[in-house]
Amino acid sequence: MKKKPAIAIVGTFDSKGEEHLFLKDCIEKRGLPTLTVNVGTKKPSAFPADIDLFATVKRTLKGDSGSRDAAIEAAIASAQKVIRDRYEKGEIAGMISAGGGTGTHLGTSIMRVLPLGVPKVMVSTVASRNMAKTVGTKDITMIHSVVDLLGVNSISGMILEKAAGAVCGMVKSTWQAKGKK
Repeated sequence: MKKKPAIAIVGTFDSKGEEHLFLKDCIEKRGLPTLTVNVGTKKPSAFPADIDLFATVKRTLKGDSGSRDAAIEAAIASAQKVIRDRYEKGEIAGMISAGGGTGTHLGTSIMRVLPLGVPKVMVSTVASRNMAKTVGTKDITMIHSVVDLLGVNSISGMILEKAAGAVCGMVKSTWQAKGKK
């Protein structure tokens, strides 16, 4: 039996582990499989991730370990490869992430490798700003977190749970175009 494609949960699990684990639980409660990918650059994942890119990023940086920008770019490049490869193998049906300014940059940059129509949901503390440069011409759904993401509380939990519902609903969509235009 072929394995059902998963919803990739990609984020900085070193600083936003609780939030991403909450998303994982919300998605799995809806009966959909998940694939967790840590792109945190400070330390390994706070929980067992399916793919933890922390060591890969550190190896990539070698002597440049002090540069935050270099670490972020290495994390993006590594995760883009993983997500692209897994999508091309039919293992990913959508992607969700949550974060602040840096997490939003990481998440949306990684989402860009997925083609039009593949669900992409970003829960962001900065989504109330002009997101034109962040979203660009991609079909990334931005959801404002309303509060800072510092754990799961009555407000962030509600927003994250609804974002999980959104990506699940998008993945379950069955509409097909009659032709290509």
